[in-house]
Amino acid sequence: MTPVAEMTPVTEVMPAAEWAPWAAWAPSTLSHHDRECCTTARAWFLAMNRSMWRGHGGPAWIAQRFPWGPSRWPLYWCDAMEAEEVDCGAHAALTIEAFQARGIHVVPVQLVQRQEPHHLLHFHGRWSADGASPDWAGEGAAYHEACATLLDGRVEVWDATVSSWLSPDQLRGVRSIAAVRIGGTIATGEVVTWRGLEISLGEWVSPAGVAGEG
Repeated sequence: MTPVAEMTPVTEVMPAAEWAPWAAWAPSTLSHHDRECCTTARAWFLAMNRSMWRGHGGPAWIAQRFPWGPSRWPLYWCDAMEAEEVDCGAHAALTIEAFQARGIHVVPVQLVQRQEPHHLLHFHGRWSADGASPDWAGEGAAYHEACATLLDGRVEVWDATVSSWLSPDQLRGVRSIAAVRIGGTIATGEVVTWRGLEISLGEWVSPAGVAGEG
């Protein structure tokens, strides 16, 4: 059996310029008007989730129904359900709701993923044209959100935007993981295992520190 390896704190392996713009960001959450518009929208979503996802794998129907694109924040339930496309923060927030509706313990995941530098102008132009903030996109790296199921001290990370499970082994190329924080902004001291790697909840870490081990 391969020994469990600890992930390396992000500051030890990444230049601050790659991750610092997003280090203090909190996971996205949908807002509620406390009126019938959002109550009805959320009820519709949960009914769709029961119909479209039988509980196997992850709720891939979310990205099929709401393709990836710009969102303006704060994003309310009623507006999200009428949107033709939503961003990764909305995808993650909706997926957390979907997992929780089935009684699955789930926590937010924040990532910094590598991108081709020439994508920056495209992302900034598209988001700005829709009145959405382009600050998630940097030169050569981008902020992204997902979520993780948590059971018996083990997590599996579901990326709703691409409807697939992520692996900490994705270290090179576009969308490879430069840094990750699981569990939100509060460091609880709890340590979980993600496919053989130990991670402290609420702390930014980098899988690159254990590349080639095992």
